[in-house]
Amino acid sequence: MKRKLSTAVLILAVIVGGIVGVQQYQLYQTKKYSPAEIASYNNNAINIEVTYSRPFKKDREIFGKLVPYGKWWRTGANEATTIQLSRDVSFSGKTLKAGLYSLVTIPGETEWQIVFNNQIHDWGTVYTPEDDVLRVSAKVEELPEVVEQFTIDFSEENGSPVLIIAWDKTKVSTLFKVL
Repeated sequence: MKRKLSTAVLILAVIVGGIVGVQQYQLYQTKKYSPAEIASYNNNAINIEVTYSRPFKKDREIFGKLVPYGKWWRTGANEATTIQLSRDVSFSGKTLKAGLYSLVTIPGETEWQIVFNNQIHDWGTVYTPEDDVLRVSAKVEELPEVVEQFTIDFSEENGSPVLIIAWDKTKVSTLFKVL
């Protein structure tokens, strides 16, 4: 009886180990094509980190096709894109409190909605609009050159910090103010 139980436990351990191994391999394969990145904005007033994955264009039509207009997008690939703020900030006069949020977008042809949400789901395939904390409109700018790999970055414009999202020939940016 003991021997049968030991054999059953061993077989179960091998099956579970195999499943975990396959999942880890699939995750590695996915991240190989859309590597993880952290975009940071740091100065004496604030520290901001956006954690996201960076898919490549690979000759695909991105906005309006791969990423449809008018529908929410995880804003990258793989896990949910997150933003961590060390202090409160203001977008267009609307306050976003310090904390950790998921960052999703709703792309449009001429304007995007940048959405900060309280829920951070494991994989970026779930979005709960009822948990939105703030939505900000951002104008679309057509770029003269293709951005091959999806990019989130920060810059400064006339002394004000700017959150930038760029991919393919599309760039959206929004100014914010540290409170």
